[in-house]
Amino acid sequence: MCNLKLAARDGCPMSDPRGDLRMIHTPLVLIACMASKCSPISLVTAVQFGDPLPHPPRTRFDTLNAIERACTTSDPCDITSFYKTCQTLHLNGDWGDACPSSFLMPDSLHQWHKFFFDHPVKWSINIMGGAELNRVRHWANGVSTLKQLTGQEHQDLEKLLPSVIVGAITDEVACAICAITEFIFQAQNLFLYDETLHSLSEALREFHYYKDFILTSGGRCGKNGPLHHFQIPKLELMQHVIRSTQAMGAPY
Repeated sequence: MCNLKLAARDGCPMSDPRGDLRMIHTPLVLIACMASKCSPISLVTAVQFGDPLPHPPRTRFDTLNAIERACTTSDPCDITSFYKTCQTLHLNGDWGDACPSSFLMPDSLHQWHKFFFDHPVKWSINIMGGAELNRVRHWANGVSTLKQLTGQEHQDLEKLLPSVIVGAITDEVACAICAITEFIFQAQNLFLYDETLHSLSEALREFHYYKDFILTSGGRCGKNGPLHHFQIPKLELMQHVIRSTQAMGAPY
């Protein structure tokens, strides 16, 4: 952990895809000092991940206050008791001096493309059936059999899915999926102007307006049957793209 902390504080020189040397700071969720069922960049827990509005950002002061409460409640030398107290406060790790809402930037591959593949694509398959979706001949064995995609294939799928599902699912579900697809494409712009940020906000608002139709159509399913919530961490992270862009620039 010592080397990771040094990299987080001082940076580590690494080459980017163009070969330019950059100082990279460790972008780990553990830096946020938060448990897995909490947002690393806002003050929400899993039950609030599907809320339609962004929650206040998490700062180092929130984490330090939680650590102080944990130390007041339990003796840090009593590991078992202290660990249970930390769990109730959703704490994890020992990076209390971090301010994750400031430096954890959006990641298009893991936060947007993977979200689209793991959720909107699965919603469409659950509602309209894999056989219907497999009529898209872009992939030899059909969309429903895909396991892993390249970045370009993720983008190809995002281009194709909205046009394929129209007419096969309800208009409301199609509106929700088209809206979140619009958000993903707009967020990848190299230059995000005020008009673009407004478009992002409107796309996200439209998704949340129609998202309940995904549940009523049986789109959200888990291993044990239908799910009746949107407790998706990547969905909650989308709420902070605009604030992050205004503070740090385009996330491309």
